[in-house]
Amino acid sequence: MLGTKIKILVLITFLLGCSLFGKGQDKPSPNNNVLQEPYVKLHSPHKATIYSALIPGLGQVYNKKYWKLPIIYGATGILIYAFDFNNDEYNKFKTAYAQMDAGEIDSYLGYTDKEIILRIKDNFRRNRDLNVISLAAVYLLNIVDATVDAHLFDYEINDDLSLNIQPALRRTIDYQNTYGVAFRVTF
Repeated sequence: MLGTKIKILVLITFLLGCSLFGKGQDKPSPNNNVLQEPYVKLHSPHKATIYSALIPGLGQVYNKKYWKLPIIYGATGILIYAFDFNNDEYNKFKTAYAQMDAGEIDSYLGYTDKEIILRIKDNFRRNRDLNVISLAAVYLLNIVDATVDAHLFDYEINDDLSLNIQPALRRTIDYQNTYGVAFRVTF
């Protein structure tokens, strides 16, 4: 008798627990019958942009475009070298111009006219400034390239890419025949 009371008490506790804490059935909805695709992690353009902005070329590594690294670092190295060269030459000719203007020297590297030295100095300054602008452009192109590559990372390219060229015959409004070429691209 005591055993059956315990069994009934356990059964009632189990049923109450299932009804109170159990999940039960969901209400029917139109989306319950639709098979959901598993979540696919997409390549993040935001990450690629941030990586490339912090360290040039890191966005390309994130996009798995390793072949672009030598281009980025090669262009950066060449522009830094050119900046250093033009800055050194600018400073030399700036000093020479100041010394010629003060009357301390008569010629510098064979140049006796201080106007020529002034033009050469300005040319090196202009080249130095263009190197800085080019370096900023390489940096920005690096970021833009990483962002665009990340956006196109998951893009599917179909093998059915074709261009169809055919002669075309069209009628104008006044019923005259015109001849031409029709291009049709399928992708």
